[in-house]
Amino acid sequence: MFPRAKKFIYNTLQFNNNSKLTTALNTFIIILILLSVPIDVLESVKDVPAYIKRITYHTDLFISLVFALEYALRVITCTQDPQYARPIAGRIKYMLTPLMIIDLLAISPFYILGTGMVRMLRVFRIFMLMRYTNAIQLMNAVVEKKKSELLICGAFLLMLWIWSSFMIYRVEHLAQPHHFANMVDAMWWSLQTFTTLGYGDLVPVTLYGKIITAVTVFMGLVLFAILTALLTGGIVQEFQKYEHKKNPPQI
Repeated sequence: MFPRAKKFIYNTLQFNNNSKLTTALNTFIIILILLSVPIDVLESVKDVPAYIKRITYHTDLFISLVFALEYALRVITCTQDPQYARPIAGRIKYMLTPLMIIDLLAISPFYILGTGMVRMLRVFRIFMLMRYTNAIQLMNAVVEKKKSELLICGAFLLMLWIWSSFMIYRVEHLAQPHHFANMVDAMWWSLQTFTTLGYGDLVPVTLYGKIITAVTVFMGLVLFAILTALLTGGIVQEFQKYEHKKNPPQI
């Protein structure tokens, strides 16, 4: 591909590009992403006329071809970005970025023989919308700046999960061998307890089990409150920076 054409295509595919062509292309892609939702809905209906099934099939084919072409062009032209400048290693690194993995999962079902779980991968198409909104850039900035704090909260959540699973299994297994048959059951109970979902399928009956439940619920609420506060504070800071850029102080 000629360097000038390669640079033009790369710039056109960038979300932040303010050109009319980029805006039109982004609008077209967003429409195709949204259009794939009713296609999946219609495929789940058995009593759909044959001609509608043909229309949805060819529409899905067209959408998949467009997404595949966009994916290929992004991979080919990504070397225009300095961090992906190396012809092979750079492209592999770019293909392993979260958004490109989502794109690959979104387009792969149509080209893989089989149905069922493979076809379910099409749900990833809706996540492709993240590329066309400032929200993903904002969340990336928040996660990057709060990475250490988020890792600490994640570590505490993991420790709480393991501790409560082990303890509840030890005290409830003898009292309810059918409900708490193994550590997998205990880990499921712990997960739904410290997230305060509480489906009611696993309920401790012993005194020690109830105490462990109370501690698990309390610690889960505290940790999730801290996690929410961290993310909320980071989002507010990023919004303030965004507003500051839009309205710089007058001297």
